[in-house]
Amino acid sequence: MSGHAASRGPRATVAVLASAGGLALWALHFTLIYAINAFACERGYEGARLLGLPWVPMMIGLATLVVAVPLLLILRGATRGLGGPVTEGGQAEPRFTSWFAAAVAGYSLLAVLFQAAPSLVLPACGVGY
Repeated sequence: MSGHAASRGPRATVAVLASAGGLALWALHFTLIYAINAFACERGYEGARLLGLPWVPMMIGLATLVVAVPLLLILRGATRGLGGPVTEGGQAEPRFTSWFAAAVAGYSLLAVLFQAAPSLVLPACGVGY
């Protein structure tokens, strides 16, 4: 293996893992939202307050923040790789994987925000309907 090919490998691997990380964080957020709502509805916390704020939206907001920060870091790191040459060693793969990681992180961030939005406008557990 040449030194050039060895130096290219880890960067492409990180970009591929960043793509998977974006999707995993999106799935984690989805799971957290349902777990928080299920816990609140099962234990009767739908009307509970924490520090004067409704418990369910506050926990979902915290989960959103915990997931959004790494997504923003992935997006930032992946977009840094987009400024390089179109091809590296005659292959376009390193730039494509960085582009794909940035796209997945961006779409995952939007999905996370859209998943969290209903908790701000709808009551937990259907209370008030």
